[in-house]
Amino acid sequence: RHRIDVRQAPLLRGFVAAEAGTGRQYLQLLYHHLAIDHTTLERLLDEVRLLQQGQGASLPPSLPFRQFVAQARLGVGAAEHEAYFRAQLGEVEEPTLPFGLQGYLGNGGDIEEARLNLSTELAGQLRQQARRLGVSVACLAHLAWGQVLARASGRTQVVFGTVLFGRLQGGAGADRALGLFINTLP
Repeated sequence: RHRIDVRQAPLLRGFVAAEAGTGRQYLQLLYHHLAIDHTTLERLLDEVRLLQQGQGASLPPSLPFRQFVAQARLGVGAAEHEAYFRAQLGEVEEPTLPFGLQGYLGNGGDIEEARLNLSTELAGQLRQQARRLGVSVACLAHLAWGQVLARASGRTQVVFGTVLFGRLQGGAGADRALGLFINTLP
């Protein structure tokens, strides 16, 4: 019944419910993925646990997210980013669309979704192959999606968007900071 309107703060809400007759209280967190990544959620829950155990004094000092935003903004300038992507994608003149969807104006209501979970054995083989190649499983998934998109679009070169986990480039303390550390990249 509770939805988050992404047009206004807060994008994180907590609801407390008391269990009658037991003295127990429960916390339900409602958050939007625009504001919180998996690492942030883990840190938040760790801090709640420490506070519940009366160990709030052992919490490390807070790291303001604005520090990481400032660090990112002081790095490579917009012109340098644009030059890089123009060099990489300069020949791209139109999006890579599968199944001849150019000009499609529908609302997506006629799209069907299918999911298939990988077996534990296949997931293990993917992790092993990724380690052997010195890449992440996500890199292998990107390669596979690129091949699917190439076949479904009839193209030999494809461009698609992906999400980059930015904590690895966040610098000291990024593993402890609350905030969203992702970028969407072609």
